Amino acid sequence: MKAKKIVLGVGGGIACYKAVMLASQLTQKGFEVIPFLTPAAQSFVQALSFEGVTQKHAVVDHLQVDERGVSVSLLAAEADAMVIAPATADLIGKMAAGMGNDPVSLAALVAPDLRFFCPAMNDRMWKNPFVQRNVEALEKANWRRIGPENGHLAEGYSAPGRMAEPDRILASILEILHSHSEDS
Repeated sequence: MKAKKIVLGVGGGIACYKAVMLASQLTQKGFEVIPFLTPAAQSFVQALSFEGVTQKHAVVDHLQVDERGVSVSLLAAEADAMVIAPATADLIGKMAAGMGNDPVSLAALVAPDLRFFCPAMNDRMWKNPFVQRNVEALEKANWRRIGPENGHLAEGYSAPGRMAEPDRILASILEILHSHSEDS
């Protein structure tokens, strides 16, 4: 498979640590992974963690430009795919509303056709009718949802809302990319 450029959008939630593992796994599979972190994500994990596993500078500000002077939105538009993990209720709401006031939501506005989101939140948030409406809006806009799973939540009990494990996310991405390359 030809190496592809993937924007990894990281929302702020306890599942951020899984996003570091996903970034590492994607990089090991030969993908060029460009991490984009919301300000809330930076409260849970450091950009340096992503930079260490991807060998790419993390985008941490929606006004940021790269060493060539290329804006965040153009970096995202040049990608072959976008994966948002974890996709928090807040981030899903911003995306469904077409907002772009942080690096991840801005990148989502110009995301390529291959785009995935991996919800992660507690069960009450996941079951909220507004969150479900926003999830449906993303799916209608051709965002592919991976998860959430039923499992142990940060609140200390098991319920739906846990972000899918990096292995499952990776397998789903590879499957879609493989079928997409056959269609091209």
